[in-house]
Amino acid sequence: MKLSFNINNTGGLQLFQLLRFICFLVISVVLAKEHYSDSDIGDWETFVFVSGALSFFWVTGIIQSLLSLYNHNVAFARHTSGNGKSPELFNTFLLLVMFSILLVLLIWFSSSVNLFGAAKNVPYLGPLLLYFFLSNTTPLIEYIYLLKDKPGHIYIYGIVSFALQTLFVCLPMMFGLDLIWAIWGLIVLTGLRFLLLLQLLWKYAEFKFSWTYIKNHLYVGYPLIISTLLSGSSQYIDGVIAYFAFTPERFAIFRYGCKELPFVVMMTSALNNVMIPAFGNRKNIPAALAEIRRASLRLMHILYPLSILFMLFSKVIFGQILFNDSFYRSADVFMVYQLLIISRIVFPQTILMGLKKNRVILCAAILEFFLHIGWSIFFTHFYSVTGLPLGSGLVHIVEKLVLIWYVYRHLHIHPDSYIPVKWYLFYSLLISAVFILIDHRVIYII
Repeated sequence: MKLSFNINNTGGLQLFQLLRFICFLVISVVLAKEHYSDSDIGDWETFVFVSGALSFFWVTGIIQSLLSLYNHNVAFARHTSGNGKSPELFNTFLLLVMFSILLVLLIWFSSSVNLFGAAKNVPYLGPLLLYFFLSNTTPLIEYIYLLKDKPGHIYIYGIVSFALQTLFVCLPMMFGLDLIWAIWGLIVLTGLRFLLLLQLLWKYAEFKFSWTYIKNHLYVGYPLIISTLLSGSSQYIDGVIAYFAFTPERFAIFRYGCKELPFVVMMTSALNNVMIPAFGNRKNIPAALAEIRRASLRLMHILYPLSILFMLFSKVIFGQILFNDSFYRSADVFMVYQLLIISRIVFPQTILMGLKKNRVILCAAILEFFLHIGWSIFFTHFYSVTGLPLGSGLVHIVEKLVLIWYVYRHLHIHPDSYIPVKWYLFYSLLISAVFILIDHRVIYII
């Protein structure tokens, strides 16, 4: 029964993330095909980018620490009160609100004094601050459904929510209104999500403030926040560099192309999360390694061919099907990002997490962070917009090689015990060769 719970809720969250990706993709397509200028498109992408770049790490850290504290923590003897309501949910909401307000004040202050010399260039600052506050609290909704074992609600919420978001944002564009009306459509929809969150808190949360719980939550959450910031900020680091290095038009080209295939990220992340508990019992380690090897090989047979297929047709997809001729250059960025599958499809970090060797992962994340900045700037100097993902891809590979070396050297686990090495090398060389041939116009699809 517990296995069914995990599968159902995991599927619900995967569908939710996929719908989110599709929603913003549809919005991008409509924006590109309507009357808006490249500068307008750049403003929209900057609006979305800034709101995400300043929040993804701490929202993720707070939510993930909630998942570990929900059933047992030092503040509450039971995770629910006698009426079935949870004080953890209320206090987590307060943390999200607190972080949101602090960041809103920071954005406003940096704009007022022109901090860093670039804040004044953030478009639609007033609406951005309102959207920033609302959008960083509403991710709690799907995790309330998760904790309450309501995967069906996650499905319904995702479908209805993102269908309405697409409608609220795209209709002003299709009627030829100024971009600000589409932004207000996004804000209105996010406001409706916020009202739903308040309703769920009223139903499931006990409004009992606990400073002890807040401190415990922050203590558990801050390593997750730092790790997420360092290791999960790849596209945001690239985006920050692109924001300062490129014109709004070139920034839009980069933002439209800097996308991995969503099912690559979701399927590899799911395998990672499912296998971590398998290393809790050391007697099960050989079987867990064999399962990672078997499951990763199955993913290789599926995800590598799909990634290559999308690379081959990227020019057609970006220049003809989805967008227009102005975004042919985005296809080059997109192709480079597909090479990230080379690092995502191997799982030394799963072993380390399962064995609670999190400090090793943190050290690797710190190394990746500094290499990422240096290499991305270096490659940008020579290859412009495609240099950013090229540097990012190489850094991710280096990070995984470091983790593979550590697992082999200190844990005495041979790579072949959890990586189908021959198939991995074959597919990695194949996708690299396809990329080089496309880049040198040896392979070209009109």
